[in-house]
Amino acid sequence: MAQEAALQGMPSHAQADAAWKAPRRVAGWRWVFSTSTLAALWLAFFETNLKISLRLGHPVGAGMMLLELVVATLYVCRRQPLLTSASWFAWFAAGIGTFGALAARPDPHPLGGLEQLYFVLQLTGALAAVTSLLTLGRSFGVVAANRGVRTGGPYRLVRHPAYAGGLLTLTGYLLENPSLPNAAILLTVAFFQLRRIHHEEKFLNGDPGYREYRQRVRYRLLPYIY
Repeated sequence: MAQEAALQGMPSHAQADAAWKAPRRVAGWRWVFSTSTLAALWLAFFETNLKISLRLGHPVGAGMMLLELVVATLYVCRRQPLLTSASWFAWFAAGIGTFGALAARPDPHPLGGLEQLYFVLQLTGALAAVTSLLTLGRSFGVVAANRGVRTGGPYRLVRHPAYAGGLLTLTGYLLENPSLPNAAILLTVAFFQLRRIHHEEKFLNGDPGYREYRQRVRYRLLPYIY
């Protein structure tokens, strides 16, 4: 506690640079609790979409199911961070941004009957996100943390390609399954993802490697736009 208080009195860059040298481990029971809880949420999401797909005879939410499966696997296999944000809002925003989409539910009445288009949107977003997540590998995490800066693959184009792919996937899911609850979920997830990005970049800016990376890759989600 004394060390943390001392760090809080430093300028932001010095604070983060010093904190990289003091790893903190997540308690084992927290890991077990969070993993088992999220596994239950993923299974409920898969079961609901799978039942609808089997009843209709074609896939519903295929892109979302693929993306969430990869997220689940990487979450279980993730590496312990060198430094994790202690901000309660960062944890809340990261939780909603990462797992909020699991609250979406199938309501297969595609807008304009463009089911195939929305299927392609989901798969395109899911493949973009999955490629980004696999680039991270065990450096994947939920809350802002230093697990090593990754700059290859899609991260050469934008700084948060996994988030961009995830939002595209959820958009395709909403268009395939239009409902007020699903629309509210998309807006909520998008809002907290944007807040999450802001906090992550502020947090990681203490790493000299990340500051250099931000200079090279200027856009967060969409090249030449944002």
